[in-house]
Amino acid sequence: MSIGNNKVAEHLNTQPSQGGKKDTTMGDLTTPATSFASSSDSMDANNSSIQVKDTNTQYYYLTPNAVKKLPNYQYNGADLSLLYKHVLSPLAGWCVDHLTPTWLAPNTITSIGLCWMITSYCVVWYFCPRLYETNTDMNSEYVVPSAIFLLNGCAMLIYQTLDNMDGKQARKTGSSSPLGLLFDHGCDALNSIFGSANWIAAMALLPGSVNDLLGEASGSANVQHKSYLSELLGGDIMLATFLILCPMIAFFVSTWEQYFTGKLILPPFNGPSEGLLMGAMLSFVSYAYGPMIWQETTWTDGVIAFLGDKGLMTFSAMEGRVRNLDIVVLSSIIALIQELLGKVPSVIRSYGKEAMRTLLPHLLFLISTLLIIINDSTIFLRIPRTMCHLISGLLVEQVTQLMIDHVVEEKFSTFRWVLLPQVALAAAMTAGVVFSNEALDTFIIAYAILLWVFLVMKLKIQVNEICDVLGIWCFDIVTPHPKSKKD
Repeated sequence: MSIGNNKVAEHLNTQPSQGGKKDTTMGDLTTPATSFASSSDSMDANNSSIQVKDTNTQYYYLTPNAVKKLPNYQYNGADLSLLYKHVLSPLAGWCVDHLTPTWLAPNTITSIGLCWMITSYCVVWYFCPRLYETNTDMNSEYVVPSAIFLLNGCAMLIYQTLDNMDGKQARKTGSSSPLGLLFDHGCDALNSIFGSANWIAAMALLPGSVNDLLGEASGSANVQHKSYLSELLGGDIMLATFLILCPMIAFFVSTWEQYFTGKLILPPFNGPSEGLLMGAMLSFVSYAYGPMIWQETTWTDGVIAFLGDKGLMTFSAMEGRVRNLDIVVLSSIIALIQELLGKVPSVIRSYGKEAMRTLLPHLLFLISTLLIIINDSTIFLRIPRTMCHLISGLLVEQVTQLMIDHVVEEKFSTFRWVLLPQVALAAAMTAGVVFSNEALDTFIIAYAILLWVFLVMKLKIQVNEICDVLGIWCFDIVTPHPKSKKD
């Protein structure tokens, strides 16, 4: 269930871009911003009204080539989801037509949706700081209120609706621009970790071993030790890791494909539409029946009993060994595999070594993340939130840079300096260097803080530069910009 790539197409022109491989001989942006892109919808040709008044201004991040290319960017994409076409898009259109004032900036709508998800994340964080407090087998000190998952489900649906509305508002007000696309995509990337972390808490998933918390004897009877999937993948810590990484990988691959092909086509079943809806339903189930329902094996056992009664098949060996949450994790992995098989081979066949080169930073990110978790199986039990924030920051850094390079037709640099500390740490741990838990936790906490301080500063500078080039404000479509020049 991916959270990225939501509906922002209406921020931009729907006329087809040139397609194919962009000119990759241009200069490179040394670091990325935290802005972003996503999927599809019909859009008006509003980019023609954006002109650069002064192209001689020197910017810190935007190159002269970027200044020339930015105002001329045209989005090309489509969402083939039937749910989006017949339900989500008409709903968003009605809200824009009947509830949204013309002075409200599209980026403000995007921000309101993100604020709902941030609020939900913070509330769940308050009651479940280590993610597993909803697991009553592990936590008997207090009961986590189930209403927090009602909030999370509602926040996800509100976020989805507002994310579909922002582009329609841009078309309605004639304020479409590349900034809207980048801003929306950045919010989608940031939102990925909010959804994944809340899902882990909603399913009472312990991101580690029961034995590490309760001891060998205490944890031996826990259902965690009976799960086929947990045993196969290396424990529940790996299940939690896949819940975090699967949406992120899908998000990166979609952006990577768009970088080369110049278009983004979402399949009939995709994360922004069906994925978000399923994630909200997951939260509603946790609210109605309690998070521990995901630790039970009722769903699979029911299917096994049904098949046995009908004399169709016998799976008695699996009875009691497939938890309800295992089905969710397995579905996420299968969906990711389908996404990879549908995109990666075709792009590599078309663009060869250059396509493989641009995948290297993300592969390093994934491998180093997995190596750290494999070498320290208790790290998610000690500092789960910090690990989530670090992983999220590294994803935002990479995908933002890739998306900006796509918009301004510049070459994506494989050297991501903010990734170096994680790669070095993973290499040292794999080589046998022993770090105390205190030293390792301190390093990761400092690393995550510095990373996000950099990203926030970068975001502010980059948004200001883009606004200056386009002659617009980020959150105001009424007040004229000093550099605006409308036809």
